[in-house]
Amino acid sequence: MSRKVPAKKPSRNREKLIAAARRLFSERGYAAVGTEEIVREAGVTRGALYHQFADKRDLFRAVLQEMLPEIGQRLYEETMAQIGHDREDLEVGARVLLGIYAEPEVRHLLLIEGLAVLGLADWMALQAPLARLFLDHALRHLADEGLIREKELPSLIELLSGALQQAALGIAAADDPQAARSIYAAGLDRLIKGLMRA
Repeated sequence: MSRKVPAKKPSRNREKLIAAARRLFSERGYAAVGTEEIVREAGVTRGALYHQFADKRDLFRAVLQEMLPEIGQRLYEETMAQIGHDREDLEVGARVLLGIYAEPEVRHLLLIEGLAVLGLADWMALQAPLARLFLDHALRHLADEGLIREKELPSLIELLSGALQQAALGIAAADDPQAARSIYAAGLDRLIKGLMRA
């Protein structure tokens, strides 16, 4: 049972702990890393850890919460660099996001360890806002151009968010994540092209 701790303001110790935990979890995995090793790597006391986090799982969640805005920023920048028109946001952005998911650190921490440590419901709730924000932005461009109806946006966001999450799980489970990324990207391309012809 996790201990409840009040939300803490950002602090240097918190930043050090998250950075150290991210390095160690990336290298060896959540289960193989103990809190003593994390505090030693961060150069802080065990008390500092428990002042900021309820337990190791809470610290792991903070690592993922730090990664998600980074992924979102990369998704935006890399998508914008590749499109010539707003209507391409959805197709290009989906490929970019799946490419990010297939990268070793993101795949290992966010997709594999994240799901194992947090459980399916908590994992989905944590990372779903990233996909929904991207989808809301991209689909609104299509609605503005009359390619989809405004009233369809909520259901399409939910359905495509589910497709992206399923693709993420497929990439996580694959022996060859880059090959899986290509397969899921091709499938999403077909869905998106069909959507715009409807």
